This record gives sequence, structure tokens and C-alpha cells, in this order.
Amino acid sequence: MRAVGGGPVRRWGVRSGDIWLAGTDRGTGDPVVLLHGLASTHRWWDLVAPRLRGFRVVRFDQRGHGGSGATPDGYDLEHLVADVRAVLDGLEIDRAVLAGHSLGAAVALRVAATFPERVTALACVEGGVYDPRLLFGPTWEQARTVMVRPSRGRITVAVLRAWLAGTDLPEAALPAVLANYTGAGPDGALRLRLAPSAAEQLARDLWHQDPVPLVKAVRVPVLVLAARQGDAGQDEPRRASVERARELLGQLLSVGWVAGGHELPLEHPDRVAGALAALAARVPHPA
Repeated sequence: MRAVGGGPVRRWGVRSGDIWLAGTDRGTGDPVVLLHGLASTHRWWDLVAPRLRGFRVVRFDQRGHGGSGATPDGYDLEHLVADVRAVLDGLEIDRAVLAGHSLGAAVALRVAATFPERVTALACVEGGVYDPRLLFGPTWEQARTVMVRPSRGRITVAVLRAWLAGTDLPEAALPAVLANYTGAGPDGALRLRLAPSAAEQLARDLWHQDPVPLVKAVRVPVLVLAARQGDAGQDEPRRASVERARELLGQLLSVGWVAGGHELPLEHPDRVAGALAALAARVPHPA
């Protein structure tokens, strides 16, 4: 591991196989590791992290995203799980509350199922326990049109500002949105940091993940935060997936339904942070 600077936010790099993973470490207390979703960065948790007072909050850019290294291949959940283990080892964290949003939730679920000794509690925010075939389509060809959306037209800061203004996200979310993109060219155009081929590989592997055997293997408290969007086509797959998780997890599971869209960490940071803190409080401490 290499660390940069002191102060309230510590920046670090950890090697995982052939790449460096870049992240931040803030605060003291029980560790909470936050995993971002597809094509975003650790900054997707910008509005949540400062609200987790009393915890050591660890965030990093998953491979191919943000400031972390990229490789020609290796964009699947198995590699992302190995990256989480590398971060825990590099930061000398034996066990942590693991929280993920979207793709990050799928990674977190797989870590909790595969390496239960490293996870004290699991939070799946808009993902993880969701059945991708219910949510995105029964075939990859159908799901691909939803999960992998090529940008249309020229993306600029002004375009992103206008897009943000048309959503329920706060203006404070703009830096997190901009972090998904890299340098403007002479015409002011931005491009996503995550390569299109990497995005497709990750999306396809996510679509193939069956959450049921993974949920069955979890033995720690689990929080699911699910968006209630007021659209039956979106809400029903979420409801069915959450009910299946409830059947499998019983009293280990707590569920929070939040009126909003997919980007809950940006849209409802107070609600998300409060739920994560409550989950962490359920973790038993050694005598």
C-alpha cells in the first residue's frame, strides 16, 4: 500500500494483481467500505461519506474506473471481488461493513458470500439481491439495450448540468457526476473514463449472476435499500427480488423502500447514511 497525505481524508493506492487501485480513507472507528456502481467512481458516495460520523469510511475506484488502473480484460465480478480483498488486506482491515450501490452491491454480495470472514454486515443499495433477468430482461440481447447505453451526442459540462437540473438529484451531486468523465477536448466534449468494452464485459457478467445461491450463503446482517419509482415495470422486479431475499435471509434482512430513483446515494444521502449507520450498530462486538 502507498498512502498520500494526512488530514481528514487520506488517499492511498493498493496493488491488486497487475493494477493499482486508488481510494480514500476517512475517519476512525469501525470500518465501512463503500463500493460504487458501473461507470461511476468512489465519488458517487460523496454525499454519504461525510455523514457516516464515528466510522472509518473507505472508498475506492473499481478497476477501469476513475483513478484506478485499467487492463484489457478482467472485467468480471470475480476480479472485482479479488480487488476488494486486496484493498482490505492492503489497508489491514480484517473485517468491515461492506456497502455497494448497483454493480457495487453485486460485488459486495459476492464478497459476503465467498469470504464471510471479512464481512461484518452487508448493505445492498439498489442492487445485489435484484434478479437481473427480472429487472433487465430474460435474454442478454434484451438486457444489453438497458444495461449498456452508448451516449448519444456530445457530452459537455453544460449538458451534464442541464441533465442534472432535470432530475431529482441535488446540485451538490454535480462533482460526482463529472468525476465519471475525463478531460474536455478542444470542443469541450467529455468521455466516460470506463472504456465501452469494459462496461459491456461488466454488465454482461452482472446479468449472468444469480443472486439466490449467494444470498443463501450470507450469514451476517443485511440491509437492502430499494427505490420505489412509481412505475410497475421498475417496482415489481424489485419487490419480487426483495421478497425472495426475505424468504432466504429471514431476520437477518432489513429493508428500506425509498421513494426515488436508482441513484439513492446522491438523491437521498441522509436516508442512506442513516440506514448504514443503523446497520453497523447491529454488528456484535467481541467481548
